[in-house]
Parts: sequence; structure tokens; C-alpha cells
Amino acid sequence: MSTVRKPVIVGLAAGDGATTLAAALHAHDGGRLEARAARGADIVVCRRASLRQAATLVCAPARPRPILAVTLGPGDEPEPADGLHHPLHQRFETVVALPHVAEWHHLTKTHYDAAAVLAQPPEQLTSPLREHAAALRALVAALVGSGLLARPVPPLLARPSTDLPRAIPVPVMRPVDRATQFQPVLIAAPRPVVPVPVSRLEPDLEPDDEALEAEAIGEAVAVGRAG
Repeated sequence: MSTVRKPVIVGLAAGDGATTLAAALHAHDGGRLEARAARGADIVVCRRASLRQAATLVCAPARPRPILAVTLGPGDEPEPADGLHHPLHQRFETVVALPHVAEWHHLTKTHYDAAAVLAQPPEQLTSPLREHAAALRALVAALVGSGLLARPVPPLLARPSTDLPRAIPVPVMRPVDRATQFQPVLIAAPRPVVPVPVSRLEPDLEPDDEALEAEAIGEAVAVGRAG
């Protein structure tokens, strides 16, 4: 019997509702997708003001692709701007808008209430919560129908860097001074090498003991005569 893995939910910015949505769907909170980073995600969460950033995400070309959940604020239109329809649908399977719930606005931890939304009958919910629950059911239907949970891992997506590219230093070529004439350097030809004859030196002859004795005797005789 095969088990369906938990969906992975990733947010684009702080306060976009990724943790609340993960609690509502009993899914895995994958944290925030930072710039110059890649991460697997079944659902990407962002606010309507961040749709242009979502339209620049680099997603895997193979389908199924992640689903985009847009957390609406007070007065936000559920439909994205006209110029964002094409890039968003190129990167995501579908886009689901999550209506704003005013009663959650002042709560510090909304995920406790969000986790119980789908467990309650719709007639027991307030009108904003019923709309939110209907959007959650549409999101679950899109997730199951996409086949994302049949994959062993969620699809990979990356967020490009927002830093400006560094300037590459270009070497500066100094202009040639045409006024300065080129002065050739004259190199003299090498002088011929003339071999110098070297006389053959005979090895020094060391005197033997008999010559030394004869010399000593001669010096003694000369001294005796002088005396």
C-alpha cells in the first residue's frame, strides 16, 4: 500500500502566510526561498504584492510544476495583473487566491485556527472563513490532480539574485605618442675570440733527502773555513 507524502510549502517573504497554509493543509513548512537558493516545493506562497517576484522564479521545465497560492490582503483583487498571467502560468500549474480573513489579522499564531478550518462543517464557519475554506479545497484539488504528490520529491525551483552584477574592470590602453621618434639601439657585433697559447708548466720537483744533507754539509764547511 503506497502512502502519499506530505506536500512541501515554501514562502517568498516573511508574513506571506506559508506557515498558516502549511498548518491548514497539515503539510510540511519548507521555510522561505532565499535569493540565489534552490529548494523543492509543491506549493509556493506569496502575497499579491510579490507576484512579480514569483514570475521570475526559475522552475524545472518538466511537469508537473509547483502551484502558486496567493495570500490576499484587505481590498486585494483575486486576479493577478494582466501582464503577469503568461509568466505565472509558464512557471506554475495553477494559481489559487486565498481570501483575506480579517479575524486572523490580530492573532499572533493563526496556524492553530487554520488547522481546524477544513475539519469544521461549512455552515459552522463565518462568511470569510467559508470563502477561505473553499479556496483551500480548490487548492487541495489542484494539488492532487497535478500528480505532484505522486513524485518522490517536490519539483525544484530557484530564486534569482536581486544584486546588481559586478562591473568587470577593463584595461585602459594608453595612446601612443606619435611625436616621440623611435630610436633604434645599435648592438655591436661580438669580438672574435683569439686563442692565447699557454706554455706547458712542468711539475715542481721536490728535493730528496740526499740533496738536503749535501747542502747542509756544504754550509757547515764554509762556516769552518771562515772561522
